[in-house]
Amino acid sequence: MPYPEWGDFDVISPELILNRDNEARCPYHPKIALVDARPFDDAVESTWNQYGLNEWKGIDDHTHGNAFNVQRLLCQMIPSERLCAYHLGRSMAAVALEVIGFPCNQYAPLVDPMSKLMERVTIGAPPDYVSQAQDVFKEFMTAEQNDGAQGFAALYRRTEPVVKKKVHWWQK
Repeated sequence: MPYPEWGDFDVISPELILNRDNEARCPYHPKIALVDARPFDDAVESTWNQYGLNEWKGIDDHTHGNAFNVQRLLCQMIPSERLCAYHLGRSMAAVALEVIGFPCNQYAPLVDPMSKLMERVTIGAPPDYVSQAQDVFKEFMTAEQNDGAQGFAALYRRTEPVVKKKVHWWQK
């Protein structure tokens, strides 16, 4: 059964990657401001170079294409946001799910680089913030690798700290 915001398909909406209303009401603290767009893109590029994700390794390897698409989505959605560790980790995993979309081993090559990227885009964040975000990210990536969108949705339902406001039709 898909999550209500997902519609009839198991494709995540941008609101599940980053929802400012949810983040504003999130009880988790601290909320750390991420770097701006240009430094964010530079951090992604240097991290991808460090891990060899920008190298094309042949037609059977999807890592280069996945990394390119993850970079584009990350740089459009997340720079300059103020996020708690939970939402940073979940947002990064949601971007990977949006790019890859189904259960497979294509998530594995992105785990370490994206974990390292969290350190680079949260300048001045306490070490426990970064490690907590990385733990949440890895937990969601494992769920995605094993069960794709279904695994992400199940973990999302169990862990989302913000209770959705119920709005009746007459209140809209």
